[in-house]
Amino acid sequence: MQWTLEVVQVPVADVDRAKEFYAQRLGFAVDFDVRADEAHRFVQLTPPGSGCSIQLSAGYGHDMPAGSLRGLVLVVPDIRAAHARLVEQGVENGGVVVTQDGQSFRPARDDDALDNVGFVHFADPDGNRWSVQQISSRAPAGHDLSVTRVLDVPPTEAWRAWTEPEFVMRWWGPTGFTAPRAELDVREGGTSLVTMRAPAEYGGQDFHNTWTYRRVVPAERLEFELDFTDTDRSLLPAESLPPGVPRAVRHVVTLRPVEGERTELTVQEFGYGTAEARDVSRAGLEQCLDKMVAMFRNQ
Repeated sequence: MQWTLEVVQVPVADVDRAKEFYAQRLGFAVDFDVRADEAHRFVQLTPPGSGCSIQLSAGYGHDMPAGSLRGLVLVVPDIRAAHARLVEQGVENGGVVVTQDGQSFRPARDDDALDNVGFVHFADPDGNRWSVQQISSRAPAGHDLSVTRVLDVPPTEAWRAWTEPEFVMRWWGPTGFTAPRAELDVREGGTSLVTMRAPAEYGGQDFHNTWTYRRVVPAERLEFELDFTDTDRSLLPAESLPPGVPRAVRHVVTLRPVEGERTELTVQEFGYGTAEARDVSRAGLEQCLDKMVAMFRNQ
């Protein structure tokens, strides 16, 4: 059985004012405007290309105060074009912003990839809040992962595990692997190069990765994209990547202080194409973080 969402009620104080905003400024089509009598009226409007409409009404005793609706999302293929349209129509908005975690936002830069993470936020005259999100194509659902460990040091010390070469080389790589190289440039826009070496029984091969940083909040948060490269930082051809592993793997590292001068460390990875690829990465990450736990416990 197919279930479709058809109408969302938007609570407003003045139907005429709201109708003018949605129809004239945003370009929503007016499907109908019905007055049952002097006290009762409802207007239905539909965003261009949408299968779901909104409804404005008066006199029907809604229990939502005008302007109380949150979380409405419009999807467009080009967020910058949508922003230009809002500005042209005089709709106040927060500009084009990007997010990596769905909670915090920063102004978009010219070189930002905006698909899925690019937004513009605005409100209607009553204060109902909308987000416009760029999604140019619908990709298959990804398989993400999250691993947490508690380290026996405070966040300022735990931060060194991600920002100082001598620390990174002690934990990077699964059990039995070593890390002979860590060239770090930990700043927003910077790129580090790290190398892990397989044990002799597995061929002793070196594997190189770059970490390109999108957000750096010392002792709190680190966001970067991990790419697969050669020793000179050139990207490996896509066909050489393991099945189900994306070109760049987005990582979010968070550090939270916990009782006893310790740190709760969580590492998230996003976008694996298969559950198998995600599970292999999870196993490797858990072994890396177990090495990090032991590193601080035994220092």
